[in-house]
Amino acid sequence: MQTTDSKTPARSATDTILSLGSNRAAGLTAVEATLRLNRDGPNDVPEARIHPLSRLLRKFWGLSAWMLELIVALSVMLGKRVDAWVALGLLLVNAVLSFLQEQRASAAVSALRRRLQVTARVLRDASWTPIPARELVPGDVVRVRAGDFVPADLLILDGDLRVDQSALTGESQEIARTTDHAVFSGSTVRRGEATAIVTATGGRTYFGKTTQLIQTAHPKLHVEEVTTRLGESLFVIVGVLVGVAVTLSSFKGCASSTAYRSRWCCS
Repeated sequence: MQTTDSKTPARSATDTILSLGSNRAAGLTAVEATLRLNRDGPNDVPEARIHPLSRLLRKFWGLSAWMLELIVALSVMLGKRVDAWVALGLLLVNAVLSFLQEQRASAAVSALRRRLQVTARVLRDASWTPIPARELVPGDVVRVRAGDFVPADLLILDGDLRVDQSALTGESQEIARTTDHAVFSGSTVRRGEATAIVTATGGRTYFGKTTQLIQTAHPKLHVEEVTTRLGESLFVIVGVLVGVAVTLSSFKGCASSTAYRSRWCCS
């Protein structure tokens, strides 16, 4: 896939039109567009809806969480209340901060998804028609201009644009795009006007793939790394204490048994 900052065309507009079975002058027919819509699905990104409570509870499930939970249990069993409270505090802080960051990321993605619910100007049966952006299909010829929110991944056929991709990449500067250059779903056209062909829709767009990565990836926060290291240290300390306690208990048991046998033999 072409990177967002690359100025080198990955494929020419002519090759793209041929590969997508479209027509630069007439666009797709209404019948062909319907067939592609049924085949590829609507131009929107499926949202994995997870209840916030379920998302929070998931933060207490995993290797680092299990380690801290085990430390709490062992500390309570050994009467080490300070260690238990420290481990419990680390567990709660790690879960809450991770949950809040995930909520912010989810809210940002949802806001961007709502912005994609716009109307697009598309060329169908040689006539320009406004349609909901979710009905766009690969091969559609569309027109974008200043102020438009790019509704799908496009390849410019003719025209010049200045595009804001900050919602996708965080880049603060506008990017110049002209013939044979890609423009990605989720971008905003700041200046210019262009005719372009839709190359990808829905989950196959740059925005769609990014959203899927956000929903499936779980990057570790710095606080999680600190918590894990502290948890490992506490785990070692508690483990040593458990070992010492078990050893002393065994010695006491052996000593008691020996004393009992000595008394029994003497009697």
